[in-house]
Amino acid sequence: MKMPDKAVVPQPEELDREFYRAIVAAGALCMQHCKECGTWTHPARYYCPTCSSGEFTFDRVSGDARVYSYTVSHVSAESAWKDLVPYVTIVAELSEGPRIVAAADGFKPDSVAIGQPLRIVTEKKTDDFAFFWAQPAEDINS
Repeated sequence: MKMPDKAVVPQPEELDREFYRAIVAAGALCMQHCKECGTWTHPARYYCPTCSSGEFTFDRVSGDARVYSYTVSHVSAESAWKDLVPYVTIVAELSEGPRIVAAADGFKPDSVAIGQPLRIVTEKKTDDFAFFWAQPAEDINS
């Protein structure tokens, strides 16, 4: 699956732009990582929520996750997505800890379950933005 061509592509600013640029450069999911205490954070913040350090990098993560929550959309407010309804949007909890929202690729509305293993993959849209897809996985970190 891929993001519809006519879908609105956000133009992130500040830390969000750094986050997405790191993902585009790595070609994979990255998360903010505190240099002082090692905490993984999302969304990006100027100071670590654990130790208050302002020293961080955006490092590649495994992409391994589990379904934390999800919703099934039967109507889309954006016309570019209307032909894809019903579709599933997942809040995934990464094995590194942070949660991220991703569109489901390969999940049918009646086949997704809380706790189900998945993998987050990225789709580059611009140099400053990537889209997130949640794909089913056989068994991650069981």
